[in-house]
Amino acid sequence: LQQPEQRCLHWTRTDTEVPPNHLDLKPGLSLAVDFPDAEGLLETAIEDFRRLLTLTELPENGPVPCRFLQEDTGTNESYHLQVNADGITLSAKDTEGLRRGIYFLEYQLTGASGPALPFTDHHRSPWLRNRISRCFFGPIKRPPFNRDELLDDMDYYPDEYLNRLAHEGINGLWLTIVFRELAQTSFTKRDPLAEKRLEKLRRTVEQCRRYGIKTWLFSIEPRNLALDDPLLLENPEFGGAFAYTGNRCFCPSSEKGRQYLYESVFDIFSQVPHLGGLINISHGERATTCLSSIPATDEGPVECPRCSKIPKWQIHHHSTGAMIKGIKAANPDAELISWLYQPQPVPERGAWTYELARHLPEGVILQYNFESGACRKQLSRARLGGDYWLSYVGPSHSFSRVAEGVTNTQGELSAKIQVGCSHEVATVPFVSVPGLLFQKYQAMKKHGCSHVMQCWYFGNYPGIMNRAAGMLAFSNLEESEQDFLVELARPHWGQHAETVAEAWRLFSEAYSEYPLSNDMQYYGPMHAGVVWPLHLKIELAPLAPTWKPDYPPSGDSIGECLENHTLEEALLLAGRMQRKFDEGLLLLRDLRDAFRDDRERLLDLGVAEALGLQFRSAHNIFEFYWLRRELYFAANGQKAGL
Repeated sequence: LQQPEQRCLHWTRTDTEVPPNHLDLKPGLSLAVDFPDAEGLLETAIEDFRRLLTLTELPENGPVPCRFLQEDTGTNESYHLQVNADGITLSAKDTEGLRRGIYFLEYQLTGASGPALPFTDHHRSPWLRNRISRCFFGPIKRPPFNRDELLDDMDYYPDEYLNRLAHEGINGLWLTIVFRELAQTSFTKRDPLAEKRLEKLRRTVEQCRRYGIKTWLFSIEPRNLALDDPLLLENPEFGGAFAYTGNRCFCPSSEKGRQYLYESVFDIFSQVPHLGGLINISHGERATTCLSSIPATDEGPVECPRCSKIPKWQIHHHSTGAMIKGIKAANPDAELISWLYQPQPVPERGAWTYELARHLPEGVILQYNFESGACRKQLSRARLGGDYWLSYVGPSHSFSRVAEGVTNTQGELSAKIQVGCSHEVATVPFVSVPGLLFQKYQAMKKHGCSHVMQCWYFGNYPGIMNRAAGMLAFSNLEESEQDFLVELARPHWGQHAETVAEAWRLFSEAYSEYPLSNDMQYYGPMHAGVVWPLHLKIELAPLAPTWKPDYPPSGDSIGECLENHTLEEALLLAGRMQRKFDEGLLLLRDLRDAFRDDRERLLDLGVAEALGLQFRSAHNIFEFYWLRRELYFAANGQKAGL
């Protein structure tokens, strides 16, 4: 990913007559850029466009004008592309609109069947304003390794990697921070390592800006306080309800508590210019404010002398209200996304969750998991799932109710989804099911989403799913799913786009059969079944958690991953997945010779083959343990060999 992405033209029609209503490019383009760019932020995009023109081998400085201009096209990142007999004109209001337009024009060129473009008049603008992913290389600041990317000298954001992400429509990347490791306040001194962290953070911000990508901080703040924490001992009003860990939740219902939060974010955003904003888990994952003392499904009281006297939503309002004021005071362009991480696999939430959605501080964007509490019928029975599903389109009932509360009060809503892959199978770069993403984005638009967080620590590898998400963010979604898939495939697969689109359709149909079960995600064989040992004799060895790297291979306790499915049901669904996925693979295998010189497409084919093996292995594992069970239940004579 540090190397330039290999791009291949699919110009099968080069010397023939130009079709009617097309602009002939054979004489060569003459690029003229008349766009203000004092900081040079567009240099990377314009240079990339010049590289593509070199690839086309069209004459340089030809007679066909290609003009990049400034024009009031409406919202930020919007652009206007005109192709007619007079040439190509691309205009935008701001640098990021022109950048998105340049990438769109590049895809028109690589997707064409020859050196000609159809006459067109495109006005495009994003309905998803923030499209946030995470660096694929970035270390994870949590057990077992606890590595802080701001304390090492590794460059996790090489140019060509960022160039890929920018082409795929991503305009934000998040990384993890802790307030007390960066900020100096009237309550806390600056950490001895803070300046080192801040300096690298500044470099990261500026590097990503060159590709139109903002850096977002991710946190779970305010952090709960140990009973012997000096911050709590010196400021007892910071201590609120007891958390499930025995620590004290942070109470934001005092002036001093809100002042601490204000000063923390104000200092960080003052120290690091041009940050995109802060994504903060306000409820869930770990204890933060007094609101964290009750789960998402609970209506019980908050046992805090201050917070017990106010509505639960007001606790959230106090904390996020202080944060957004501090952020805006330091950087008026920065934003705050408050994330309610509520992954419980039940359809409903406490009434306070929906009240909270109707009472947001001005400027605070509320984020909710799009699929948490998922419910769908599989094999004639209702199944429930928790967070992070790509195979389930959504939204869940709880997301719909949160969305209703936000949009009915003119708030802004962000969907937390997984674009590339999810806990279902996270050992591949991505699962090529853009049709499911099309359906998911249709539902997101219908429910009023204007922002999206595209991944957690996984599901962020560059590729077809990222690109699909980027295209959908600028689409009115009025085209058919099939038309979208063909349009998505054409720049990379040329004349074979319809075949690839059909393969993707089959992959989506197959993936929709994934058993809707949290334990299937977290312990099942879809991730690494090819290396599971098979135990004919009963060992009752546990299954390994799929999200942790420091466990031995899975054992034979297959029931640990079944949860709300029987073994027979899991076997049946896995069989459906395997067979339908293999149908798609057959279509793609026939294309290997046609793309033998295209490394990127061969890698895509390899990922699809690997997934086919993993789904087949999962089916075989379920079948093996079903047969083992039948063998043990058989008459004694049939199992004497055991």
